Amino acid sequence: MSAVAGPGLVCVGGAPGAGKTTVGALVARGRRAALVDLDSATTPLLEAFAAELGEPADLDAPRLAAVRDARYACLAGVVADCLACGVDVVVVAPFTREGADARVWRAWGLALGAGSVTTCWLTVDPAVAAARRAGRGAPRDLAGSGAHAGSAAADLEGVDVVLDASDATAEELAARLAGAWPPR
Repeated sequence: MSAVAGPGLVCVGGAPGAGKTTVGALVARGRRAALVDLDSATTPLLEAFAAELGEPADLDAPRLAAVRDARYACLAGVVADCLACGVDVVVVAPFTREGADARVWRAWGLALGAGSVTTCWLTVDPAVAAARRAGRGAPRDLAGSGAHAGSAAADLEGVDVVLDASDATAEELAARLAGAWPPR
């Protein structure tokens, strides 16, 4: 694997409860990269907006569906700022739309200023993901039906790294993902 010019970007997608943040944080720590998490960056705003509307903080709620695009725009802005400063980035989000076409997902990262983009999709048994979501007890997991949680259909043939997060440890998954990220 040859070195690349410019900061690298690793995009980690998958269903809620797949372990995206845990795996992403381990990879970021090992690379000394920034971790940009959709939930950390935007959930407080989503919850405040939902409260004003009298809705649960559930993206399946009809009046909150439009918020999805704004959340990803915020995420893109933070990632672009980090990349512009020359910082490698690990970004974690469900990436349900982006992951459906790996070429589009990769182009998204390149447009933000990445020198390289590595895409990763975490698959997980739905029962395992449900147990993890219940265990963490986050309002975003418990608010509604969670229909969006398992609806992601990724382009598994086009994604750079596909990892089954059902049984492997986060450390094992992070090591495999880190090994696929080109050095700088």
